[in-house]
Formats: sequence, C-alpha cells, structure tokens
Amino acid sequence: TMTQENKVVLEDSQTSYLKGRELEEEFAAHMKKNLGWTSVRVGAHMKGKENSKGASIDVIGECLDERGVKFHRVSMSILTSAIFMVLVGITLLFEDIDGGSEVLLISIFVSGLAGFFLWQSDVYHKQNAWVECKNLKGKATISMIDKSLREKRDYIASGDKEYKFEYHYFVSASGFVENALKHAVVHGMFCFEKKDGKFVEIKYFK
Repeated sequence: TMTQENKVVLEDSQTSYLKGRELEEEFAAHMKKNLGWTSVRVGAHMKGKENSKGASIDVIGECLDERGVKFHRVSMSILTSAIFMVLVGITLLFEDIDGGSEVLLISIFVSGLAGFFLWQSDVYHKQNAWVECKNLKGKATISMIDKSLREKRDYIASGDKEYKFEYHYFVSASGFVENALKHAVVHGMFCFEKKDGKFVEIKYFK
C-alpha cells in the first residue's frame, strides 16, 4: 500500500508536471502569435550521440528560413501568373485561336516548376527552435542552462537531419540567476520570463 508520504510526493510530481506543461503550451502559443513561428510541437523526444536514450524537448518551433521565405514568395507569384496563363490557354483553345496549345503547355510547365520550388522551400529551407521551459518556484540556474545546451549539442552531434535548430529559447516562470542568464546569452540563447501573464525577453545587457 502507498504511504501518506509517497502520496504527497506523487501529488507534488503530478502538480509539477501539469504546471510545466501549462507553461509549455502557453509559450508555444506565444511563439506562433508573437515570434513568427508558423508551427509548434509541445513535447518531443530528441536523439543523442552520447546519450543513447536521447532527451526530452519541451517545445519545437518551425518556420521557413530567410531563403525559404524568398523562395516561397517568388514561387507563389510565378504560380499565380502561370495559373492565369493556363486559363488564357484554355480560352484560346476553346475559341480555336492559334497559339492556344503552346500557351497552355508552357503555362502548365511553369506551374509545375513553381510548385517544385514551393516544395523545395517547404522541405529544405526550414529552421527550428529548441525550447526549454521551467515552471519552478526558484530561478533558473546555470546547471539548467548547461543541461539544455548539452542536449541540443548532443542532438546535432547525432547527425539526425530532421530538425535544423537555429534558435534556442529558455523560458523560466521565475526568472534567472544572474550567472545563468549571462551564460545563456553568451551561448546564443534567448531567455524569457513570464511577468504579469506575459512572456518578456530578458537581456543581460539592457
């Protein structure tokens, strides 16, 4: 039978998990609304080279990188024009006007090419964000920052190509110990604290 002490530990663990998941869900929504990420995934398991069990990641963000955005914009413009020309070609064919078949064939080819470039941008020009969330009473420490950095490096070292992590966020509901904040910023992390119900980026140098 479970002792009272074990029940308390279990309840505390469940409460901690729920609080953590709540923060993850909230920051994931913030990423889509305010940080430009087009899709997010809460709760995932990453491969690792040194750690055979891999690591859990709280939130993954995904969007097109700068080159992908340009590819997408140009491809959409070409595709729109090509579709219009397809309609022109069909009209010329129905009206039995010379050149209709040539216009139709060329516009269909251009449409296919634009579609190919759209696919290229969506598959090969994506970037991702690695997000660690801590919903604790105390401030985030340097050991927590280091753990997240190690896990990200271990994933990259594994050689897995599914994700391209260009951004690394650390979210702490209670802020950061000063040396932890400095360590995070030096290593290119973006740090956020939840203040008055809103996520605020915390910078080491104001």
